[in-house]
Amino acid sequence: MSYVIRASIVAGFVLSWAAVAAVAAAQQRAPQERAPQHAMTTDDASLLRLVSDPRLSPDGRTVAYVRTRIDYAADRATPEIVLIEVATGAARHVMPGSSPQWSPDGRSLAFLDDRDSHSGIWIYDIATDRPRFLVSVASTDAWLGSLTVKNFAWSPDGSAIAYVGTDSLAPVAPLPTGDVPGAADVKVYSRIMYKTRTGFSDNRRTHIYVVPTACGGAAMCPPRVLTPGSFDEHSLDWSPDGHRIAFVSDRSPDPDNSYANDLWTVDVATGQTTRLTDTPSAEFAPVWSPDGRQIAFPAWRRPHNTKDSPAEDTHAWVMSADGGAPRPIAASLDRRVAQVSWSPVGATVYFTAADHGSISIYRASAAGGPAQRLTTCLCQSQQYSLDRGARSMVYVQNDLTHPSEVWVAGADGRGARQLTHDQDSLLARVQPAATESFEFVSFDGTPVQAWLVKPSGLRPGQRYPLILSIHGGPHGAFGNTFTATTQLLAGHGYGVLSINPRGSNGYGQAFSDGSVRNWGGGDYQDLMAGLDTAIQRNAWIDTTRMGVTGGSYGGFMTDWIITQTPRFKAAVSLFSVSNLVSFYGTSLYTDLIEAEFNGLPWDNYPLLWQWSPLAHVASARTPTLFLHGEVDHDVPITQSEEMYVALRKLGVAATLARYPGEGHGFHRPAHILDSVLRTEAWFDHYLGGGAGASAAGGSGQ
Repeated sequence: MSYVIRASIVAGFVLSWAAVAAVAAAQQRAPQERAPQHAMTTDDASLLRLVSDPRLSPDGRTVAYVRTRIDYAADRATPEIVLIEVATGAARHVMPGSSPQWSPDGRSLAFLDDRDSHSGIWIYDIATDRPRFLVSVASTDAWLGSLTVKNFAWSPDGSAIAYVGTDSLAPVAPLPTGDVPGAADVKVYSRIMYKTRTGFSDNRRTHIYVVPTACGGAAMCPPRVLTPGSFDEHSLDWSPDGHRIAFVSDRSPDPDNSYANDLWTVDVATGQTTRLTDTPSAEFAPVWSPDGRQIAFPAWRRPHNTKDSPAEDTHAWVMSADGGAPRPIAASLDRRVAQVSWSPVGATVYFTAADHGSISIYRASAAGGPAQRLTTCLCQSQQYSLDRGARSMVYVQNDLTHPSEVWVAGADGRGARQLTHDQDSLLARVQPAATESFEFVSFDGTPVQAWLVKPSGLRPGQRYPLILSIHGGPHGAFGNTFTATTQLLAGHGYGVLSINPRGSNGYGQAFSDGSVRNWGGGDYQDLMAGLDTAIQRNAWIDTTRMGVTGGSYGGFMTDWIITQTPRFKAAVSLFSVSNLVSFYGTSLYTDLIEAEFNGLPWDNYPLLWQWSPLAHVASARTPTLFLHGEVDHDVPITQSEEMYVALRKLGVAATLARYPGEGHGFHRPAHILDSVLRTEAWFDHYLGGGAGASAAGGSGQ
């Protein structure tokens, strides 16, 4: 189970060349005027910029990327598109919007925005410096899977844009006994996935539409639906000749009860669809080769997987554009692959993959052979884009002490340099806490990786409280990346230990499978072994003042831990799973339990109850704060409610904070800030105050 922070689209601004020069001059003067750096606090959080989605222009001279500013006081997130010169790093233009896409000739930029009562795709003309509205894009909250791409793209000649949108409201299927007259406000469903991320099914289907780019402004024209019908289509890519569009669709008898994504093409002129794959598992995000003869894509091979946080690693594959048997790319790379694309020239495929906490950009020949790792730092490099001649690429990169910035390098990864400096204001003010990565051997000899962030202001001879932080998934992973919540805890005086127990991705398929049918087993022992190792190596850890926290599966593990050991004096559990049996029937995706525990609850009840924290709650003594969104349908709030009520009945200190309108994770800036402050206050109360160190001396476990 995973979660993201969403940003709403609101007004931005335009930077003139004079303003750019003024900013540059101010930055040159800044070093002698800056105040001393300090540990990160919530007062600094608004200086952090979310940098994403860099797009290199066809000629390789300009990058368009998204920079999001978060105003916690105003409870507002403002995404803006920045155009920046590759040669100089100078900003050419800034405007509100997201998801920039260059036209094939590089003269225009399509993007998403909601302005002037028009929400959908806009086109910005570089020469005239004017945007025009192209088409409204209807959407739905329906859950089609974590690897679904609801994208849009220019046709190769620039004459049209294809996009993924939803159709008009479809009628609800009648019950088997027929329609029953009655109250108008009764909601009736006859499908498994009647829930969406934060609501209930509107029965809208997701299709591919095409609209001419000459439309817009005063020349509005209706889009043409290419794939009408009763199935969902998404993840589109144009063929180089512009005649076909490849896409993904699950057209099994009951898509709600499967994840059998297959690759299809549709003829743009006639609407005729052709099926390319027919496998028992799922394919994703097809991309055409430059010559139009092949299609590359990430895919699974197991017959049963889950729409969210699968144990199986995706790998890169390639096949003939006319169908046939797919063949693997870089088959020897035992890592989870993402963002598969072709080099604009030649027969080389690019992709990203995680390895021991780093995410790197790779490339490999489509004809076979090993993968070449192009970015090799202890960092996370992803969201890459290449120019038309495959001479250079841009990507987002961050590491343990540097938040995300846009970087540029040759298409072979050489000559990498930082292009943007959106985090300079934060880093001029904040000194990130020191972090060390270490590896330990777990109970059964399995090597496991961990990261230990030291409390800011660590003084020799003093002891400090420690927070064990647990990632979601279970197949997520911590890594060599800047994490604001961790830095805030460290700045508040806490050490933070993050561990990638078995089940985490980035260590190969066998390691990822390590938690299947065993949530709370080997993964829990990995966490405790890592904690013991950290304590043995760091005399500053006060073992009488330790806390634990995590969200989603990390919340599950937090709930599990407080039922297994009394060593933690406080816990903060975010949108957690506590009862695997009731979770199955109330969650948006029932397939998670089916895939992770290899069966259905009525056939597998003893196993599911065995690994449910609620089954062992009578042993819990740890004061616990539960944080949960009220409309979370990934992990319903009832999961936190069950655990919270049980603790209160047992006389254990517990508090439940409910966040109105929130789904799986907190998206409103005010709620994000509240969750951080509430977490700090909870740990301060039960661990004696984060900023206070204790004198060195004996401390038991």
